[in-house]
Amino acid sequence: MSDLQRHGSRPPRREGSGGRGPYSRGFRREGPSGPPGPAIDYKALVEYVAKSLADKPDEVVVEAVERGGGTIAIKVKLADGDVGRFIGKAGRNIEAVRTLVRVASLRDRKRVFVDLASATDDAPRGARPSGGGDRE
Repeated sequence: MSDLQRHGSRPPRREGSGGRGPYSRGFRREGPSGPPGPAIDYKALVEYVAKSLADKPDEVVVEAVERGGGTIAIKVKLADGDVGRFIGKAGRNIEAVRTLVRVASLRDRKRVFVDLASATDDAPRGARPSGGGDRE
């Protein structure tokens, strides 16, 4: 009888490891929480990417607001013609920016949100966005 017939399709088990070999230490790292180095400036990262994508980079404005619990909200304001380009086809560009920031924030154990500022954010209170027509 061969080993394959005796053990099925599984490879033979290592003896003496007790199921805890050198590679099965779990998912948590031991030691300091992250690699040493300067903190990441998420606002500058988003601003760099947004200005690289925009046709009018001088009109790009990025605001970062630190909220409680290690959360940072980043709001991006762009010229009207650049909004579609920043979002990308089927939202691929903005999702890529969000993924980039999320991966960068893992080291600091922070939650960072990237959102577009809408045109109505700058409008005075009581003003309505144009379009649609008046209804009575």
